[in-house]
Amino acid sequence: MRASEGTQEAKKDEVVHQEGMRFRLLASTLEVVGQVGLENLTIRRVSESAGVSVGLVHHHFQNKGDLVHKTFVYLIRRVREQLTAGRRGILDPVERMKFTADMCFNDEVMSSGAANVWPHMWSSSAHDEGVQRLCTAFSRRLRSNFIYDLRQAGCDQTMATIFAIQAMALVHGLWIEHRVAATISLDEVLGVFHGVIDNATNQSWKQSMRKLSALPH
Repeated sequence: MRASEGTQEAKKDEVVHQEGMRFRLLASTLEVVGQVGLENLTIRRVSESAGVSVGLVHHHFQNKGDLVHKTFVYLIRRVREQLTAGRRGILDPVERMKFTADMCFNDEVMSSGAANVWPHMWSSSAHDEGVQRLCTAFSRRLRSNFIYDLRQAGCDQTMATIFAIQAMALVHGLWIEHRVAATISLDEVLGVFHGVIDNATNQSWKQSMRKLSALPH
């Protein structure tokens, strides 16, 4: 029994080690892409950045395309996990929405590496079903969060859906305006997004007040 338990523990340690190395290589990929751009990314550059052999990188990733794809998956999962953990502790629906908006523009998402990887993978979803599924699942989850919060804030289902679609358009549009076109600052991005959230919830509050005032006294 003890020998068997020792073998199992050794296997668990190996899995943890492998996962740790994979995350290290993904982080190095983002760092390299941020420095030289996606078009100049190579397995060798990633290995040098991570301080490991080229063979070790190939052990975890088939080629450059696989490495970029796994980096995109890593980014999506990181944002999703941070959103889930952070939203769980916020009771006020308006503050939850603002937290969600902030997470869409946090340092990791706005980094130079992500700025290269993220739009590349979104555009490749047109001919890559696997990437399309990831993008679709992420967008649906994000929109569902906005709809839930808007409903909690007093919007009916129709208005909550409309406002959530507008919020999703802001996520993509403001990201491009700030990170790609560089026409607005990050403070302006968050100011606009928070303002839209306030406007949407204030409208629902005004509608509720009108309904109350129309009731017979």
